[in-house]
Amino acid sequence: MAEYEHRTDRPAMPEWIEQMAAHFEATEAMPLIAGRILAFLLICDPPERTAAELSHALSASTGSVSTNVRLLLRLGIISKTTRQGREAALYRVEEDRWPQLVRHRMQRVTELEQLTESGLRMFSGQGERARRLRTVHEFYRWLAAEMPELWRRWEREGKGTLRF
Repeated sequence: MAEYEHRTDRPAMPEWIEQMAAHFEATEAMPLIAGRILAFLLICDPPERTAAELSHALSASTGSVSTNVRLLLRLGIISKTTRQGREAALYRVEEDRWPQLVRHRMQRVTELEQLTESGLRMFSGQGERARRLRTVHEFYRWLAAEMPELWRRWEREGKGTLRF
């Protein structure tokens, strides 16, 4: 049983952490422990934790935590800080970076739209193959065209409403 199950006034917290970890595994191909670390850092109080604290709270090996913290650091989802007089580094979620990460992911959609377009040129007049590719291309072309407005709306409406 994970340590966080013993230290919360929220009985559903362990299940939520597992659901978040499963989501990140399915959608981001993120290892479960990385998803658990990320979920835990989203809700822990205080918001900064050492690798040893993460290991203890999540009942995970220090090696696994270390490996997955490095993954999350490379993705830019968490940050690492040090404090004078404190030997261990502290990790925290960079919640303000999430829109940037999603935007980068969405830019890959544009790349796929370009790839399907080049495929259409290659298979022009090829009947069924061209039809299937055209169907996928039209979806990605539509999505790529909608993204700039989506981000403008986020800049106008969403960004300023998140300060608590």
